[in-house]
Amino acid sequence: MANARVLKPPKRTTMKITNKAVYLILGLLLAATLILTFLNRGDTELKRALLENRQFQVRVEGQAVATVGLQDLLDLKPQEFTTTLSTSITKPREVKLQGVQLRDLLASLEIDITDARYIIFSGLDGYDSPLTRAEVEKEQSIYICLAMDDEILKPPNEGGWGPFMMVIRGSRFAQRWCKYVEAVDILFFH
Repeated sequence: MANARVLKPPKRTTMKITNKAVYLILGLLLAATLILTFLNRGDTELKRALLENRQFQVRVEGQAVATVGLQDLLDLKPQEFTTTLSTSITKPREVKLQGVQLRDLLASLEIDITDARYIIFSGLDGYDSPLTRAEVEKEQSIYICLAMDDEILKPPNEGGWGPFMMVIRGSRFAQRWCKYVEAVDILFFH
């Protein structure tokens, strides 16, 4: 064993971060935050205006083609129906809703979705719920609701789920429903 080598553990290397590097990183993060806040300012103002006026936008390929309000939906003669509301934190219960079928709203706006790939509902809380054209075209399937249990939907700042909520009638769970609807986007992907 005279020729045996003793293995030494590898040297530990430590990364020295200087105060200068920390300040540089913090400065870059602050600058990025300020820039993103500035860029999103218009979007925030639009969302605030839509909420205050109880409206949502309909957009085709990202371009707003209509702003829809409560009176617009009332003019389309909302239907009353019942469905089961089942969430991850509540027991299933029957609710009575009033709403307009999305397909009827789009037809009234003369928006043809024959070649649409997706219809995406966006909520003020950042939640998006994508639908297929087939789901939207199906009779008594996708509704934009304005009332639940005989009460107009309240906005989130009043503890409600409105002013508008997208409901998939007959769905087993409500995870794909979209509260606080702010936009309906129709995407074609040509």
